[in-house]
Amino acid sequence: MSESFSTLPLQAPLPAYPYVQYRDDPNIQAFFAAYNNIAQGYLDWFNNTPLGVYTSPAIAGPLLDWVGEGVYGIARPVLTSSVITKIAGYNSAPYNTVPYNGMLFSETGTATVATDDIYKRVLTWHLYRGDGQQFSIFWLKNRINRFLNGVNGADWPVLNNPPSITMSGTTFTITPPAGAMVTLLRQAIENGILALPFQYNFIVS
Repeated sequence: MSESFSTLPLQAPLPAYPYVQYRDDPNIQAFFAAYNNIAQGYLDWFNNTPLGVYTSPAIAGPLLDWVGEGVYGIARPVLTSSVITKIAGYNSAPYNTVPYNGMLFSETGTATVATDDIYKRVLTWHLYRGDGQQFSIFWLKNRINRFLNGVNGADWPVLNNPPSITMSGTTFTITPPAGAMVTLLRQAIENGILALPFQYNFIVS
């Protein structure tokens, strides 16, 4: 049997039916009719909700978690940020702020579970195969553009769009256009959520 994408999936399940000696009983007929309606509902749901296509609007919330982790092995990320304050040394702070010859160290931070939109962008970063698997500036620029512009993990025509990427030694400096997604991109790279070659350092300016 040959497989073809032009062939539609099964539109109706094989119906269940009672044995001949029971088919004149209206209660049993009603039971089988209800069972067949439920089976049709399940089949319609699976036909309209392709689980592998995580960019579909029907894949959201806990179902997206199940698809992302169960099908692709990528859990919903948590984006964290931290701010470290360190005051030490003579004339480094106003008087009566820190004891003389003392040090003040504090660290504050936030942790946010990624929204469905961000989660789908992360999935696309890892799963998109159109650029190949060989790392290059073109590969990096394409993925950054898709992350910044591809709403709900959708593809994005890259061409020669920003960001600007410069390299010094083993450090790549990424300068994307200003926007709300830039902060999330920086957090995702700093937290190690986005797959990048471990030999290099990446800075989002």
